[in-house]
Amino acid sequence: KRLGKVLHRAGVKNLIIRGDEIKPDNISGSLPKLNSVVVDKALNRIGTIVSVFGPVNHPYFLVKGFKRTSNSEFRALVNERVYVR
Repeated sequence: KRLGKVLHRAGVKNLIIRGDEIKPDNISGSLPKLNSVVVDKALNRIGTIVSVFGPVNHPYFLVKGFKRTSNSEFRALVNERVYVR
């Protein structure tokens, strides 16, 4: 399931993601749960969702990256779409 687009890095191993727009009639069913695993388009595990904030219909997500993911991989994710597994 598509989560959204990576806006920028926050710190060394964190990402801020702007979630895709959520229709008002399906808000509770379409928000991913905290600690959900986030993957890139090649299904490589990036990290987990640790926080959801911002407007309900266009949320932002804070993703804490896994330790084994390198800094260059995080830099390459900016402006890329990511997904929830």
